[in-house]
Amino acid sequence: MARSVSYQVVQRPDGHFDIAVTVAGGRTQYRKGLATRPDVDRALDLLRDLMAACGAPLIEEPFLRDAAE
Repeated sequence: MARSVSYQVVQRPDGHFDIAVTVAGGRTQYRKGLATRPDVDRALDLLRDLMAACGAPLIEEPFLRDAAE
Protein backbone atom coordinates (compact mmCIF):
# COMPACT_ATOMS: atom_id res chain seq x y z
CA MET A 1 0.00 0.00 0.00
CA ALA A 2 1.28 3.48 -0.89
CA ARG A 3 2.06 5.90 1.89
CA SER A 4 0.02 9.05 2.26
CA VAL A 5 1.38 12.44 1.30
CA SER A 6 0.24 15.73 2.81
CA TYR A 7 0.73 19.26 1.60
CA GLN A 8 0.34 22.70 3.02
CA VAL A 9 0.22 26.04 1.23
CA VAL A 10 2.11 28.83 2.99
CA GLN A 11 1.64 32.51 2.15
CA ARG A 12 4.90 34.38 2.68
CA PRO A 13 5.20 37.97 3.90
CA ASP A 14 6.36 39.04 0.42
CA GLY A 15 3.05 37.86 -1.07
CA HIS A 16 4.46 34.73 -2.71
CA PHE A 17 3.42 31.19 -1.84
CA ASP A 18 5.29 28.02 -0.90
CA ILE A 19 3.98 24.46 -0.98
CA ALA A 20 5.34 22.12 1.71
CA VAL A 21 4.87 18.43 0.83
CA THR A 22 5.44 15.83 3.57
CA VAL A 23 5.59 12.07 3.01
CA ALA A 24 4.55 9.55 5.68
CA GLY A 25 8.15 9.10 6.87
CA GLY A 26 8.30 12.77 7.84
CA ARG A 27 10.52 14.08 5.05
CA THR A 28 9.38 17.47 3.71
CA GLN A 29 10.10 18.99 0.30
CA TYR A 30 9.23 22.54 -0.73
CA ARG A 31 8.15 24.27 -3.90
CA LYS A 32 9.03 27.87 -3.10
CA GLY A 33 8.26 31.27 -4.52
CA LEU A 34 5.06 30.74 -6.49
CA ALA A 35 3.85 34.21 -7.46
CA THR A 36 0.07 33.79 -7.63
CA ARG A 37 -2.68 31.54 -6.35
CA PRO A 38 -3.27 30.20 -9.92
CA ASP A 39 0.42 29.18 -9.97
CA VAL A 40 -0.19 27.28 -6.72
CA ASP A 41 -3.26 25.59 -8.20
CA ARG A 42 -1.30 24.45 -11.28
CA ALA A 43 1.50 23.05 -9.11
CA LEU A 44 -1.05 21.23 -6.93
CA ASP A 45 -2.78 19.78 -10.01
CA LEU A 46 0.55 18.28 -11.07
CA LEU A 47 1.15 16.95 -7.55
CA ARG A 48 -2.31 15.35 -7.50
CA ASP A 49 -1.66 13.68 -10.87
CA LEU A 50 1.71 12.34 -9.71
CA MET A 51 0.34 11.00 -6.45
CA ALA A 52 -2.63 9.39 -8.21
CA ALA A 53 -0.21 7.63 -10.58
CA CYS A 54 1.66 6.29 -7.54
CA GLY A 55 -1.52 5.33 -5.72
CA ALA A 56 -0.62 7.58 -2.80
CA PRO A 57 -3.42 9.45 -1.05
CA LEU A 58 -2.89 13.22 -0.99
CA ILE A 59 -4.06 15.03 2.14
CA GLU A 60 -4.47 18.79 2.36
CA GLU A 61 -3.36 20.45 5.57
CA PRO A 62 -4.74 23.87 6.59
CA PHE A 63 -3.60 26.92 4.58
CA LEU A 64 -1.07 29.00 6.50
CA ARG A 65 -1.14 32.78 6.19
CA ASP A 66 1.55 35.22 7.19
CA ALA A 67 4.26 32.59 7.66
CA ALA A 68 7.62 33.86 8.80
CA GLU A 69 10.32 33.79 6.17
